[in-house]
Amino acid sequence: MRPVIIGSGMGGLAIGLILKKNGYSPIIYEKDKKYGGSFRSYKKGKYQIDTGLHMLTRGKTGELPILMKKYINPKIFEKHFVLQKHYKFHINDQGAPLPMNLSSLKNFPLLNAKEKTAFLRMFIHFLRLGRAGTEKYPNITAYNYINNKGFIASKKLLILLNAFSWMSTGCSIKEGALERFVDTFVRDKKLTGKYILKHIGPRADATEGDWYPKGGLKMVPKYFVNEGLDVKTKSKINKIYVKDNKVYAVKVGRKIVKTNMVIYDGLVKNLNKLIVGGTYKGKVPKTEDYEAITIWLGFKEKVADWDKESRVYCMNNLHSPHWGVFMTDFDSTLAPKGHQLFGISAILHKDKKTLVKEMEKTIEKMIPNYKKYVDMKYIQVNRAEKTLQKANNSMWNLPEQKTNIKGLYLVGTDTKAFGSGGTMCADSANRCWTYIQKDYKD
Repeated sequence: MRPVIIGSGMGGLAIGLILKKNGYSPIIYEKDKKYGGSFRSYKKGKYQIDTGLHMLTRGKTGELPILMKKYINPKIFEKHFVLQKHYKFHINDQGAPLPMNLSSLKNFPLLNAKEKTAFLRMFIHFLRLGRAGTEKYPNITAYNYINNKGFIASKKLLILLNAFSWMSTGCSIKEGALERFVDTFVRDKKLTGKYILKHIGPRADATEGDWYPKGGLKMVPKYFVNEGLDVKTKSKINKIYVKDNKVYAVKVGRKIVKTNMVIYDGLVKNLNKLIVGGTYKGKVPKTEDYEAITIWLGFKEKVADWDKESRVYCMNNLHSPHWGVFMTDFDSTLAPKGHQLFGISAILHKDKKTLVKEMEKTIEKMIPNYKKYVDMKYIQVNRAEKTLQKANNSMWNLPEQKTNIKGLYLVGTDTKAFGSGGTMCADSANRCWTYIQKDYKD
């Protein structure tokens, strides 16, 4: 019997690829017309836009890049992705590239000496704590933790760290989970001299690279499917059948498909609505609406040269920062020849009209007199992830990939995994595969 995967988001595709490359023949059912979940691109007039602004983070050690290099092509990033130069952060209209080592921190103009020292102390503390160390603090906010440690030396440093929180957790530093916040800075579990030099030495690059796929965001899931994955679109699974606490079939439309393995890439809170003959008894995430708003602009001529730089405008009131990128810096084919495609995103945390006006003011700062060059404008709202990572909803409070029902597993951004977005999907798939290997070792 073939494993059945419900949903073709990046979690479903990732576990599908792992199974495929390890001798299984999974079949993926997707209710929508297209696969890929939130990793999609489409045409808007003469321009191609994505479902929000995206970069694939940590091209060397991130879970998604590692998975793609292992199962698709070891050189896939070098061949098919473009490396972002850096993030340039702005506070009170003064901007500078985000420091990635001791040398650049020393010359970082947005912070004074006291603030830089506090930032460095915090960073070294996070290196010692590590990702796994956050398990001791499953319900604490990033703000409460670092404030208790004395790392918030000023309002300006708080403003900068708050921007990190929004970009990693989807909410302010006073609400976001410590685990996700720490994950922005460090990955390894063990602190070694080599690791410290790698992250803060004179030639260090703490980001390890943020990358954009040539051809647009849609190319990421396409690389997975092109490895021979069997994806059935417009195929909704209505039921998961269980007997004697074991999965034995699913219902696709009116058709019954027998299987002894089901991997669910939908919202965990909806899982029990599908199950017949049993009950999922694991954790259910406290999901909240988590949407990002993106203003896409097409410019009929070249209006700026950012040279693959992202710019982030931090908010003094600790609201969501505004992140702007010229996508044609990474792939000129996304726009007509001689044109530029620009996007600016923020988390939708207030009235849409109010936020759009605020973002348009930021665009004016980024690109003075931009309106006279616009020949395409589109305001887009998309779900960023399945669950907002507030302190009470950190990964330590999310469900394991293995359920109480034999043969039923979970993947996706509302399951226990490190990272965010595609990284979290890949980590959840890896964890799911670990359970499957143990359960089906015979």
